[in-house]
Amino acid sequence: MFTGIVLKTGILLELNESSMPVISIKVSLPENVKIGDSVAVNGACLTVISIDKDIYKFNLSKETLKLANYSDLIKGSLLNIELPLTMNDYIGGHMVSGHLDGTVRVRNIQKNKESTRISFIFQEKLWKKYIIHKGSITLNGISLTIAEKGDSFFSVDIIPHTLKSTNLFLLKKGQRVNIEFDLIAKYVYNITKNK
Repeated sequence: MFTGIVLKTGILLELNESSMPVISIKVSLPENVKIGDSVAVNGACLTVISIDKDIYKFNLSKETLKLANYSDLIKGSLLNIELPLTMNDYIGGHMVSGHLDGTVRVRNIQKNKESTRISFIFQEKLWKKYIIHKGSITLNGISLTIAEKGDSFFSVDIIPHTLKSTNLFLLKKGQRVNIEFDLIAKYVYNITKNK
């Protein structure tokens, strides 16, 4: 379980999409991170399979490869990294599982002094029910608040600290971004739908 508060960024070294897909990332993590631990990488919960100094390798399932934006990225791309929640951590964002729902595309970027508004378009009409004005959403592993909602788009406002400490400052129009909808919203919808 995560909170969507990004710890740091790592550098994509390699994405091997063979029959056993593996992603290699250079990042400095605490010494107590070990093989078998979960780490959120651009919002996807991945399991550490190898550690060599500051180079971490993670297995990727076919489902994760299908839903995530990893195949769009080039060597050297910045990836948002978050370690799992512990019982003594502050919950600064919202409850995030690291189980991606898919990707959305950048529609527009508007920068001003106080914040940067980024709008995203989505194709899946069923997703509209999970997008709630002032509700939580996770984009590339970052817990954000929905500032605006339309039939096939939504917008978030990014404060300067979040923009400079994550990979959001690199986004361009048309780029794909990993998305995870609010876990509670998904459970509530599923319960009420099945009554």
